[in-house]
Amino acid sequence: MAGFTVHQGVNQASATVGALVWVDPADDSRGGVFVQWLINPSLSRAAVESAQKGEIQSSTFRHFSFVTEHMYATLIAILGSAGFQADAADDDMSPYLIRVEG
Repeated sequence: MAGFTVHQGVNQASATVGALVWVDPADDSRGGVFVQWLINPSLSRAAVESAQKGEIQSSTFRHFSFVTEHMYATLIAILGSAGFQADAADDDMSPYLIRVEG
């Protein structure tokens, strides 16, 4: 209801942008409902290229980092406002992954 485009289905995420929501049905601590912000693939590729060149102070890499960090915090805040408990998923492979409960 906040106006974001929401995508479901982690297997088709490569060409989408916006909020990706999916469920991992595992019964252990890995399972649950997850949300992640997907940045335009062209910005992601440009940020990777900058990092590979050691140019982490480039405007492209800084912009990518800014968007990633702020959308992460924004999604957590919006989900909280909507009555969900949302916080870091504590996933080393995906540090901006959000676990949603409630």
